[in-house]
Amino acid sequence: MAYSTFERTPPPFFRQGPSALTRLLLFSALAVLLMALDVRFKVTPLLRQGLSVAIYPLQRAAQAPVDWSRQLGGYLEAPAKAQAEISRLQRANVALSLQAQIDAQLRLENNRLRALLHLQQSLPPKSVAAQISAQAADPFSRTVVIDRGSLQGIELGSPVIDETGLLGQVTRDYPWSAEVTLVTDRDAIVPVQNQRTGERGVVYGEPGLGQGGMELRWMPAAADVHVGDVLVTSGVDGIYPAGLRVARVTSVTRQRDTAFARVVCAPLADVDGGRQVLVLQPLTPLVAGPKVQKSGKTASAPAASATSR
Repeated sequence: MAYSTFERTPPPFFRQGPSALTRLLLFSALAVLLMALDVRFKVTPLLRQGLSVAIYPLQRAAQAPVDWSRQLGGYLEAPAKAQAEISRLQRANVALSLQAQIDAQLRLENNRLRALLHLQQSLPPKSVAAQISAQAADPFSRTVVIDRGSLQGIELGSPVIDETGLLGQVTRDYPWSAEVTLVTDRDAIVPVQNQRTGERGVVYGEPGLGQGGMELRWMPAAADVHVGDVLVTSGVDGIYPAGLRVARVTSVTRQRDTAFARVVCAPLADVDGGRQVLVLQPLTPLVAGPKVQKSGKTASAPAASATSR
């Protein structure tokens, strides 16, 4: 074989591109540049919206087999569940009929007193029924995805409830879906009021207490709070309507070396297994922006300062 026919370039095993340090510096500079552009020109929300619209058909196609299997399982279990549900609803209807009559009378008296005192009438907020379709894959946040978005009237900051209490708050909205930050997320802040005493406070999501943990912070050691107290939204933040059930106090620890009591709570809503939810219209519309979309704490942050003063 002629010498000129030999391959004179190094084999692929010995070929090397940029060094690992050069690649690290290049990608680090690129990441810093993207963050600077996002802070300066707010390009990430627009990019996220565009990607959401582009991959929505793929998401629906990937979710279709799961939905079909759930529908098939539900169809097979439907008769037995329907009978049990009918029996339960019949018993609940008897108990609720009396409560409805009492509530109607109390609402009438309340409206008369408000009219006498020239106070604004309290109206129930508008709502949109939705269903939890997925749970966020981020292990450091407690968020879920619902199957209703901005095209169905979902707004940023909208409270989300289930049949037992406050579930969370809409922190990102897309055309056909929205992300809900649960009340147990580390960035979740909810102004509350003790239903028994009327004392106001602020509940924080506390992941350090395990899944579904919450903490009522900055309560004085001498505060009248006991195990079993129910906490409801105070309504002072302009986001959550007053009276929504949030959590129940599970433990109160008072120590001599601190001026505050450690109050641990458990959410009343089914943050782990719920599926059907109701999205309420916020009392004060929020302006869309990266701070609101980042986490639920920014939407309720003004309430924390309002209740602490």
